[in-house]
Amino acid sequence: MVYHDRGSTMVSPDEFLLHPAAKERSELVRGYIRVMTPASGGHGLVSGNIFVLLSLHVRRHRLGVCFADSTGYTLPNLVNTVRAPDASFVRADRLPPEGVSDGFLRLAPDLVVEVLSPSESAADLSEKLDDYLAAGTRAVWVIAAATRSVTIHVPGEVPVVVANEEVLHGGSVLPGFACGVAELFEGLAPAAE
Repeated sequence: MVYHDRGSTMVSPDEFLLHPAAKERSELVRGYIRVMTPASGGHGLVSGNIFVLLSLHVRRHRLGVCFADSTGYTLPNLVNTVRAPDASFVRADRLPPEGVSDGFLRLAPDLVVEVLSPSESAADLSEKLDDYLAAGTRAVWVIAAATRSVTIHVPGEVPVVVANEEVLHGGSVLPGFACGVAELFEGLAPAAE
C-alpha cells in the first residue's frame, strides 16, 4: 500500500535524504513523500531471487553494479523525484570512476525491476513506469507473482510478457543474462486460487 503525503511543503531530493521518511520504505514523487508499507515475505523473496540472479551475472561479466531493494535514484528530467526499485542495474561506464558514494544515485538505472504488490494500484504502477522510461531507463521488468510472469517494458516498444515456463533474457541491456522465469519464484507458495 502506498500512502500519499500531500503536505503543504515540497521536499527536494537533498532534504528527502535527511527526512525521517527516508529511513522507511518511501519515495519522493514531484516533491511529495510517499510512504509504503513494508514488503511482504513473498515480495521480499522474489525481490531477493532476482537480485541474486542479476548480481551473479553482472559481477561474473563485470558489466556494472546491481543495487538491492530500495536504493534511491534521483531521476533526471523529473523535478524532485526519487524512485526506489525492487532491484536495479547500472552499466559500469555510467558509474563514477571513484565508486559509488553515499546519497541517492543521480541517474536513471539501465534496468529496473519492480515486483508487484497486491495493494499496488494500476495508476501507481503506470506512473512509476512512465517516470523510469522518461528518465532514460532502458528496460523495466515488472514481476507478477500472482501470474508467475514478467512483463518487459522498453521505450517505444509494445510490452512483452514472459510466462513461468519461458526464459527471461537480458537483451541489449544485460547481455548474456538468461534465467527461467520459474527461478524468480523458487520458495514461493503457490498462488491462491
